Amino acid sequence: MYQRSPLRRIAARRGPVRVAAPVQVQVPDWSRLGRGDDVEVMAARGTAVSGTIDMIAADRSVFWMIRRDGGGRTMVCSGDDVSVAMIARAKAATLEHPAVQV
Repeated sequence: MYQRSPLRRIAARRGPVRVAAPVQVQVPDWSRLGRGDDVEVMAARGTAVSGTIDMIAADRSVFWMIRRDGGGRTMVCSGDDVSVAMIARAKAATLEHPAVQV
């Protein structure tokens, strides 16, 4: 049977957690991308889709990402009219207990 971790109960008693806003870095050259990177793909028509890179071709001309919005897996080609930004999140810091890392 599933038992809840005692660490979750301790964290719940400590109060709210503040998470830093994501930092986006434009990646015009896809050679820096790799599997597991969080990215946001902006299409020319203004729609943005974010997700995690699942697979990337050896020549970095195409990658597949698992979308965060539940849309499944999407293929992105370098020939498409898109811009790609890598998303990096800072570590979470607690408001009430700054010495404690989550």
